Amino acid sequence: MSDDDLETLEKFQKEYAITFPLIADKGRKVRKSYGWGRVTYLIDKKGIVRFKQDGIPENEMFLQELKKLQQIP
Repeated sequence: MSDDDLETLEKFQKEYAITFPLIADKGRKVRKSYGWGRVTYLIDKKGIVRFKQDGIPENEMFLQELKKLQQIP
């Protein structure tokens, strides 16, 4: 989630080859619901938070959590 606009986020995604969606939260509505600070969330298709990490998780741990998320029906 970022205060940046969509154009800035798209540049960031391309630069770092990020394939999952990033959230532009200019009005900070989402941030108010989830809290402040650098936090990583994995949210399933039903909107359930399945993983939360204060700060940025290590790549291997994050990939393991993504795999778990993909196994949820």
